[in-house]
Formats: sequence, structure tokens, C-alpha cells
Amino acid sequence: MFRQKMPRTRMISLDGIYRVPGTICMLSFFHLAMLTPDREALRSIIPDDVFENLHKASIITQSDDGGYRSTIRVSNFYLPNLPNYEIGAASPYYIHSSFPASSDSVFFGPDTYLFVSFLQNITRHLPQAPSSIIDVCCGSGAGAIHMARTYPQAKTLGLDLNPRALSLGDVNAQLAGVKVGFSESNLYATVPEEMKHYGVDLIVSNPPYIASSTDGKDLPIYADGGAGFGLDISLRIVEEGVKILSSTGVIVVYTGVAMPMADPGRDAFLEKLQQVEGVELAEYTILHPDMWPEETGKGAYADVCRIQVVGAVLRRNAQSMDEVKLETRRRWAV
Repeated sequence: MFRQKMPRTRMISLDGIYRVPGTICMLSFFHLAMLTPDREALRSIIPDDVFENLHKASIITQSDDGGYRSTIRVSNFYLPNLPNYEIGAASPYYIHSSFPASSDSVFFGPDTYLFVSFLQNITRHLPQAPSSIIDVCCGSGAGAIHMARTYPQAKTLGLDLNPRALSLGDVNAQLAGVKVGFSESNLYATVPEEMKHYGVDLIVSNPPYIASSTDGKDLPIYADGGAGFGLDISLRIVEEGVKILSSTGVIVVYTGVAMPMADPGRDAFLEKLQQVEGVELAEYTILHPDMWPEETGKGAYADVCRIQVVGAVLRRNAQSMDEVKLETRRRWAV
């Protein structure tokens, strides 16, 4: 069974709040017993409107003794250091699920940190500031929120099948002080027609990429990448995404690639991306050479020596770009 590893970073839990003179301190989820602060203690660190959203979504629950317990953890997203920011500025914290994990858990894990770090370096591939952005398989909104911070003038959407992920995404967007629309969607199924009409300028994704289980047991939503050693969803994101790209649109995918023992240098994802019609690779970078070593050599990965994670940037090729421009002129001529 896939296990979510958490990075060594500054973790905060509402369960771990305790009071010292004049201060509310939030300590590591792993280093304190589960405490149940009262509403007044929480009010000093959580704005009332954010608290109400958290409570409504059952993210904060009330215990029998009247105190409150957390079903989430809160992490500093931009590692390695807590950023300095003025009081009243957007929060540097992001919310994700607490342990134990369930089938609809939502995590900020090692993949998320690598994904956002990769996104911080993609601006050189964009010919101009995007006016529309989609984060597909958005989870709790990390990619969408980062891009909305980078391009606040753009219309940004976060799409995911997991309703719990979308609830957390709404809260995280509020904490970040950005505007992101979240929608339950099977990949691009609920993309607004207007956005399709004009074309999407930027698609980003950190989809599930763990291979489907060989014993028929279901993986959690946040892990199951489908067939093809977990590459099925990642490839569909590219193949279906190119159909709604603008003429200068860019697709960015972060995913894991199973490297076979029989041919440890063969990258199946790279091979398949090079066969997708209408796009060309602008960048393909190995971000971690051996991400989940405890998963290899057994189950679906019995013949796999390692799982490397990569960041891919794709854009329309010249022929595809000309075809989209011609179609756009035809629409305007009608």
C-alpha cells in the first residue's frame, strides 16, 4: 500500500496549540499531545470568517468537552525558511490533511514542494503573462494558488475529483489572499466554454502517479495514477489539454516515472510525450532520481528499480500554433 511520506518541515497543528503569557504558540503536530483549545484561544490566531469555513467543512470539529480538534495540519509552504511578512499580509501557511490518512486525504508532501519549486522557474517558457490558468488534479490548491500569486490578473481554476480537496483549496486560497475558482471535475470536464473558446494560456498539474494495484485493491484518490505504471492520468492531461490550449499556451506536468530493471535508462513518459501530436517539449528535467524506494521491487513495481520524478514543459509546435490562429480568425469572422 502506498504511504505518504512527509518532509521535515515546520508543521503546525491546531491540536498543538497551547498558551503562554501573552502568546499563542503552535508547536509541531508530532511533538505534542492532542490538546483541545477553546474558541477564544483559536480566535487569536484564526480570523472568524476562516474559522467558520473550517468548521462548516468539518476541518475543525468540536469535542464532547467543548474544545476543538483539528482534522488538518498547516505547513509553511515555501521552504526552507518561514518568510518574513507584515501583519495583515497574506499568510504563508497552507492546510492539508492530518494523519491517519483516509481515501480522500489531501497532502502537502515532498511532491508538492518539488512541484511548486519547478513552477517558480517556468516563467521563461511563457511568451507573455497568461490571462487564464488551470491547475488540473489540483488537490488542495498548491499549484493554482502559487500561479495566482505569480499572475494575479489571470483567471485561475483548480480542478479535482476530490470534494475534500476542493474544500481545502478554497480555504488555502483565502489564506493566501488570492482568487481561485475550484470545481469538481474529471480532468477538464467542467472547464467553462468561454475559457475553451479563447484557449487556456497555462495548464499545470501534479497528478497522482502511483501505479494501480495488481491485487485489485483501490489506492487513495491522491495516489492512484492509473495504468501504464501510473502514467495514464499524466498522459491524458497532456493529450486532452492540448485540445484547449491557446495558440501560445503551455502545459506543465510534474509526475513520477517507473524505471524498469531490464532497461534502467528508459523513460516511458519522455517517449510518449514525444509522440503527442501538436506539441513539442520545451523542457524535461529530472527533479528527483529515486522518489519512493520503498515501493519498488514489489507489487505493481516488481520489475521497477526506481521511480524518478520529472518536470515537463510543453508548448504547441509551429504547425499546431498556425492551425489555432487560423481557427481563431475564422471564429472572429463569423
